[in-house]
Amino acid sequence: MVRTIPFQDNLASIVALLPDGQVDFFHPQLADIIHEINAGAIDANTVDFEAYRLSEPWVEMDQFHLSAPAIAFVEITNLCNLTCDHCYAWSGPKRQAEISTDEILQLLDTFEEMGVLQVFLTGGEVFAHKDAVKIIRHARTKSFSTQIFTNGTLITAEKLAAIPPGQSFFISFDTAHPERTIRGKMNFPKLRDIYGWMKDHGHVLRTAISVHRQNIDDVEEIFDWCADNDFPRPQWLETHPIGRALLNPHIQLEREDIDRVFGIYERCMDRYQLSPEEAEAARAPAARDMSGEPKSLTPEPEIRGVETIKFCQRLERATNQEKCGRSVVYVTSQGKVYPCSNCMSNDIHQAASITEKAFKRIWEEDFGPFRDITFDDYDACNTCAVKQAGIWCQFRCPPLAQNVSKSQTGCGATEYLREFMLRSNAYWDARRRDGYKLSLSAAPRQDAPSQQGTTAHAENV
Repeated sequence: MVRTIPFQDNLASIVALLPDGQVDFFHPQLADIIHEINAGAIDANTVDFEAYRLSEPWVEMDQFHLSAPAIAFVEITNLCNLTCDHCYAWSGPKRQAEISTDEILQLLDTFEEMGVLQVFLTGGEVFAHKDAVKIIRHARTKSFSTQIFTNGTLITAEKLAAIPPGQSFFISFDTAHPERTIRGKMNFPKLRDIYGWMKDHGHVLRTAISVHRQNIDDVEEIFDWCADNDFPRPQWLETHPIGRALLNPHIQLEREDIDRVFGIYERCMDRYQLSPEEAEAARAPAARDMSGEPKSLTPEPEIRGVETIKFCQRLERATNQEKCGRSVVYVTSQGKVYPCSNCMSNDIHQAASITEKAFKRIWEEDFGPFRDITFDDYDACNTCAVKQAGIWCQFRCPPLAQNVSKSQTGCGATEYLREFMLRSNAYWDARRRDGYKLSLSAAPRQDAPSQQGTTAHAENV
């Protein structure tokens, strides 16, 4: 499938997602060139995109937001065959009056028209929707990058065969032991079949683990299993006090768990880190093709997904404002629009529904009060050790702050998570100084014990 380049017009600039995953502000002149690339008149590999990159783009700081979301989450149904104790979306039964398949397809059309860069199709369980394949196939005709969140249990080889090759999947996997699971119905043999089918049909996959007290002892086994079977590095995700986890506080990791968790995390990450020599060896052949010429701009779903998220995080740092509602949006299966999944979980800062109002107008008109909030409003940060250590914190989040501190501008991180960030930052600083590089592919096993450890937002490193 030919990959087109999604882009959106902003103030005196455009924002584009290039085929190699780069996301940035570019000079408006690049828009005409992208139109020609997308029409097949120009080969993207002949364009010097760097010449159009803007080092200091103009943006309107008052209630800053992009002209369209960079990332849009679309919950196509809340129906799920599992009822996870930590589920942020309270998934299980369908929501009342879920929007139709046609309305979902029309929303995807609107996203392309506006210049959304990336769409995450989620649930519930995506494949519990009767028209899941139809929706995915429609999304794949669009310029934006499409990612799919799924628990994997309803995937079949026939469904994967019907989806154009190159689709990127994140498969949530909470435990290696079905008899101890709080998800249920997932185990290694089932995963091996699904991952094998995905490879057979040319798809890209990654495991995502929501780490909590009831599966922490299984996490290392999952990482090892992925490494031993040549699957990409799992994504380590902390379970936050949001959604159904609020009803199950016993699954939350606590401050006293931190040392044990660090040891597990370190061993997991060490399996996917390359030494300076290994990193250089891996880099050398990747830079050029077999003829010795520079490697082309190969569309890579995983790279595109990661870089779009990093772009939104860079905007947070640059503007001192939350990315959600400014570069990220979440649409429920009822058509309700929220700044993000956390706001949806708490049912706060809801905008209108796409059943009542066009999404373009919602994006422009309905997030005013939310966009008035800036990171300067979080007074608790001034005395926080995380800020004092120079760590960029992702927990200045109104719904998480409400759940943890009883104030939407309080601290959204638990005591465990604050310590988690401090230790992980020290760990990754040390690893970077030593020249190690985090990789999606497992490094060769070492006989010697692993070095010092930590845990945290390694996915953003």
